[in-house]
Amino acid sequence: MSAAVSQHQSTKRSGFTAVSIPNKPDNPASFDNDTIQGFIKHPERFPLNFRRLRFWERSKAKFEQISNVGLTFFTQEYQKPGNILEITIPTRKETHQFLGKVVMVKESENGYEIGVWLLNVEDGPKLRIIEQICHIELYLNDKRYADGPFLSKERLTEEWVTRFASRFPVS
Repeated sequence: MSAAVSQHQSTKRSGFTAVSIPNKPDNPASFDNDTIQGFIKHPERFPLNFRRLRFWERSKAKFEQISNVGLTFFTQEYQKPGNILEITIPTRKETHQFLGKVVMVKESENGYEIGVWLLNVEDGPKLRIIEQICHIELYLNDKRYADGPFLSKERLTEEWVTRFASRFPVS
């Protein structure tokens, strides 16, 4: 099991850092971050890209009222607290983009857990929905792998909502 965790790697492409998918199954019931409140834990097996905004890019970015929601994710690349990150999360039909400020860096054996506070208030509800989609997609993949590829996507989604949605962080 520890070998699967050590395969977690980051790759660099055109200024973005991709957080790759380890071969370790996630528990879909673990959404909150144990370290800090108000942060949603991004599943390690779901792709997430980020890049640090340079000074001149930060001055062009629009920061409205800061959100009351944050995101945590694991990566091999250290990020300095105070950095502004552009985070992209691809889903089936589109890629979702968020701006966040690094407020927590926690080193572990496998890399760093990065805590980012969202910089736009409209991004809080959007991030919550996107993160639920990420967790549902992993649940669908795991169930189809274990029980067969012909399971109904709608039925499995309803099952996830019934079992786990009430425990998903509101803010």
